[in-house]
Amino acid sequence: MFAARVNNTFLSAFFLPLLLLTVMSVVFVTCSHWLGTEAGYLLGFGFYWLFWCLLVPRWLLGKTKFTPILHDRAPLFSRANWLAAFLWLAVTLIAVLMYVGEFVRAPLALILLAVPLATLNGFCEEILWRGLYVRLFPRNPWLAILYPSLGFALCHLAPQVVFPAENIFGFVVSTFFLALPYGYIAYRTGSAKWTAISHSLSGILALSGYLAPSALAMLK
Repeated sequence: MFAARVNNTFLSAFFLPLLLLTVMSVVFVTCSHWLGTEAGYLLGFGFYWLFWCLLVPRWLLGKTKFTPILHDRAPLFSRANWLAAFLWLAVTLIAVLMYVGEFVRAPLALILLAVPLATLNGFCEEILWRGLYVRLFPRNPWLAILYPSLGFALCHLAPQVVFPAENIFGFVVSTFFLALPYGYIAYRTGSAKWTAISHSLSGILALSGYLAPSALAMLK
């Protein structure tokens, strides 16, 4: 019985990225067709956050393992985790340097919308793509780091059916190489806390991509 549950959990986690990409592509297309571009985009993300990022990890991990998903098993800023700490500082600093100029020039209304939306997105995505996999596979770096990094990158194709990037391939590749250090940080600490903080800060400085602009457009 236990072995069957373990196998089912493994298969669910393994096929999750492909299923997520397929379902979310349909959700974004359908919502934007019914509600319009901005409302459909926001509703699509709402479904993504609630179902895929929160309910699915809760189901796969169970309450005991899901509840402490943001609690470190090993401290980030320690001698043993010096490389993870360096990567966290480097990735976070790069995001600040990349986006701070645009952030300080943005309208106040856009910033006020970006803060909660980017924070929600950052924490929800890290619970799914880092927290879930490092909790399921704490001793397997391939399944805890590499595989969810690929899934994280590919899942960014789904919202682009509404707002496509100028260079879709380049955007997906860049998210993959961002996910790798995030995966390593989460793997070394055993939690999604530090990656969620960095991800949220990056998203805020980047004005949450199309989330805040979509919300602002709906409020006008």
